[in-house]
Amino acid sequence: MNTTFPETDPKKIADRLCDFARSRLVTNGRPFNENTPFYEANIDSFALLELLTFCEQSLGVRVPDSHLTSANFTSMSTVAKCVAELASNNQPAANKIG
Repeated sequence: MNTTFPETDPKKIADRLCDFARSRLVTNGRPFNENTPFYEANIDSFALLELLTFCEQSLGVRVPDSHLTSANFTSMSTVAKCVAELASNNQPAANKIG
């Protein structure tokens, strides 16, 4: 089994989160970047669940309940900083097969 370490660069994480959001969560044509507040992008609690699943499955970082705060979930930039902090303290994630 190969292991990789989760990404720890907040900018790279924010880019991946934004790409995911644009493809799954944000209405086409709506202006959106890493600093767009979630309320302006109409990202609701259901969308945040999808985002948390993406963080765990694609980025290899599980966000614990203790980190589910408004300070950490205001925009993709704040989520990226939270994920980067967790990743820097996290165990290696097993590579996904396929």
